[in-house]
Amino acid sequence: MKTQLILITSILVFFGFVSKSLSQSTTSNSGGIPIKKGMWFSSLSLSASSKQAENERQLFATYLNESRSSFLIRLDPGYVIKDNLGIGLGLLYGSTEDISTQQASDGVISDVKLAERRMAFRPYIKNFIPLGTSNRFYIIIPTELQIGYGSQLKEVTTNQVLTRTHSNTIYYGLEMRPGMLVFVHKNFGFEVNVGAFGISNSVSRGTATNLPDSKVVNNDLSLKINLLELALGFSIYL
Repeated sequence: MKTQLILITSILVFFGFVSKSLSQSTTSNSGGIPIKKGMWFSSLSLSASSKQAENERQLFATYLNESRSSFLIRLDPGYVIKDNLGIGLGLLYGSTEDISTQQASDGVISDVKLAERRMAFRPYIKNFIPLGTSNRFYIIIPTELQIGYGSQLKEVTTNQVLTRTHSNTIYYGLEMRPGMLVFVHKNFGFEVNVGAFGISNSVSRGTATNLPDSKVVNNDLSLKINLLELALGFSIYL
C-alpha cells in the first residue's frame, strides 16, 4: 500500500509538472531538444507494487494474512536511426516475495513462502511523437520483444510437513508500453509509461518434494492497460 501511494503521488507530481510546463512553453520554446538521427540515449525506470492483506477470501482458500512485494527495473540504452525513431536493446530484472498463511476449504492451515526472480533481454523500437514546437514534450511508444528467464522457489508447510517446489521458466513475448517523455533540463528527461498491450508464451518446469516433475505451458494475450506495470524513470539524450 505504501509503495502504491508513492507511485500515485509521483504520478500526480509528474502531471502537475507537465501542466505547469505546458503553460510556460506557450511563452518560450526553450527547454527541450529535437530527437534527431545519430543521437544516443539511455533510460532507467522502476515499477513496484506491494500488498498487505488479512482474512482475504479467494476461490480455494482464505488468506489469513499475506505480505507481498515486487519490483521491476528496466535499463534501456538506444540509438536514433532516423528523426523521432530509435532502436535499442533493453535489460529487465524483477523480484517478487510473498509470505502468507492460508486456510483451505477443509480447514487445513498452511504457511506459504514464495520467492521469484526474472530477467530478460528486450530488443525494441521507440517512436517519439513531439507535442508542440518546444521539443520538450513527447508521446513515446516503445514496442519490445522480450526473451527472458525466471526462477521460483515455493515452500509450503502443512502440519509440520515441508513441501518445497523449485521451477524454472523460459518465456518470450511482445509488449507495447506507451507513455510520455518530458525534458526537465537540457538533455535530461523524465519518463512515465505503462504496459498496454502484450502477447507472451512461457514454459515452466518444476520439481517438488516427493511429487512428480511438472511442466506448464502458458499463452497470454493482454489488451488492457496494466497499472501494476506503471514505470517511472529518467533518461538522457546525447
